[in-house]
Amino acid sequence: PGLSYRWLLNEFPNFIPADGRRFISQTTGNLYIAKTEASDLGNYSCFATSHIDFITKSVFSKFSRLSLAAEGQCSWIFPPSIKARFPADTYALTGQVVTLECFAFGK
Repeated sequence: PGLSYRWLLNEFPNFIPADGRRFISQTTGNLYIAKTEASDLGNYSCFATSHIDFITKSVFSKFSRLSLAAEGQCSWIFPPSIKARFPADTYALTGQVVTLECFAFGK
């Protein structure tokens, strides 16, 4: 609680919006892109912000470059797999929202 993640593309303040193709996990801070496009090429940086009491602190990660491989595909290629991050025990009260993250990877 009190920690949030956003991602930048190339420079501040070009924040990446979460949409049908891009998702930012607020659990891990990871950025997921389904089916990369030419507009996704560039330098990425994570922007993490912590909100504790009345103090807010933000930090940027180092930039990571996304480029295309020779065959025109994203250079970040994963073998087929399912990544699930479920806590050992998850409890929810009636009317409470619980978010579970599960991602399918692969080419």
